[in-house]
Amino acid sequence: MVKLFNRAGFAATVLGAALLLDLALIRFSFTADLDSVYVLGHRINYTCAARQRFGAPCPTCGFTRGFVLSLHGRIPDAWRLSPAGPLAVIGTLGMAVVLLAYAIFEQRRPSTQVASVKRWIEAGALSYGAVATLIWISSWISTVAKLK
Repeated sequence: MVKLFNRAGFAATVLGAALLLDLALIRFSFTADLDSVYVLGHRINYTCAARQRFGAPCPTCGFTRGFVLSLHGRIPDAWRLSPAGPLAVIGTLGMAVVLLAYAIFEQRRPSTQVASVKRWIEAGALSYGAVATLIWISSWISTVAKLK
């Protein structure tokens, strides 16, 4: 059993597969429209506390609806709600694919090449995260500025 866990590419395969499974489970368990999110057909009743208290959306307003809409292929609607939703779906899907490809690469290449590719993957993931965060926060600031 320990040999299986120490096998090259095992961790990347498990993580990549888990990310894909998570996306699939969310896709089939959740639905959304522009106003609400539903779990197995039942509406989730929640309201943003920041919006209620201050009259302005918080940075995460629309994220869940945008995430679920993105998984159902409604990217333009999701982007209008919150760019963070589609960016999270794209980032998660991309990372899952990269991890699965990396697992294959790790099994077939020498450790010096693997280390170099691992650094590129880490740099790419950090760059994507930074750009996605910048887009998300910029969108929120733009939304709040339009309210004034």
